Amino acid sequence: MHIHELQRRYLAGERNFENADLRGAQLADLTLTGVRLRNADLRGATLNGASLWGADLSGASLEGASLRGTDLRRAYLVGADFQGADLTYSLLVSADLTGATLRGANLSHADLYCAVMAPEQHNAALAAGALVYDPALSELRQSLALR
Repeated sequence: MHIHELQRRYLAGERNFENADLRGAQLADLTLTGVRLRNADLRGATLNGASLWGADLSGASLEGASLRGTDLRRAYLVGADFQGADLTYSLLVSADLTGATLRGANLSHADLYCAVMAPEQHNAALAAGALVYDPALSELRQSLALR
């Protein structure tokens, strides 16, 4: 899918771009709030400074993507692959990272406050330089969501 087509359709009110092929796409600084990019191929894409608040990127391939300063608050990132992605200074506040692959991702200064993730993801995120202010609250949110 070409970036101009995505923008045109998004501005026309469409939000579902499931399985879109956006490999290497230049999506920096775009506002795509609430977009649905489930299982999309975003390998090598540039999303620096983009607003993806509340987006659904579950199952998306984001290997090697650049998401520096990207707003992913309340994003649904279940099973997404961020292997080797740059998430420096990204906002992942209250994002659901259940089952997401973060191996090799740069999470330096990424804000993961209240993000839903497994304990091993939490530890890996901290080791990668992420900011996780209240892991107890994150665990509480996850346990409540499972009820």
